[in-house]
Amino acid sequence: MDFLRRNAKRILTDAAGYALIVLAILTGWLPGPGGIPLAIAGLGLLSINNAWARRLRDYLVRRGGKLVQFLFPPNPAVQWLYDILVIVLLAAAGWLAVLHAAIWEISLSVVLFFVAVFLALMNRERLEKLKKRRKA
Repeated sequence: MDFLRRNAKRILTDAAGYALIVLAILTGWLPGPGGIPLAIAGLGLLSINNAWARRLRDYLVRRGGKLVQFLFPPNPAVQWLYDILVIVLLAAAGWLAVLHAAIWEISLSVVLFFVAVFLALMNRERLEKLKKRRKA
């Protein structure tokens, strides 16, 4: 019992981290960002008390920026292609949402919308510009 009193905070933090990762796995297939934010939150909680989670989090933070630079290079032609893709995806999402004949079409519409918003924010460093405006 004394062990539980001394380590209650650590046990609860780790349990919440593992629960968030399990929820991320269970909701990852749903439309929208679902599992990714939950997995990141779970990893963040686990990294408080566990060295392996801290190393994994640091690795993902270091490598994440390189992936973004690879996927969204500062090339004007690529940036315009992404902008055109965003417009096409938003049009397809709107068309599927209006049509709404089947549940899979509505689900696909939601997925296309979130993909388009993600691409629009990441392209041309729009997300970074929004963050700077919020801080100012």
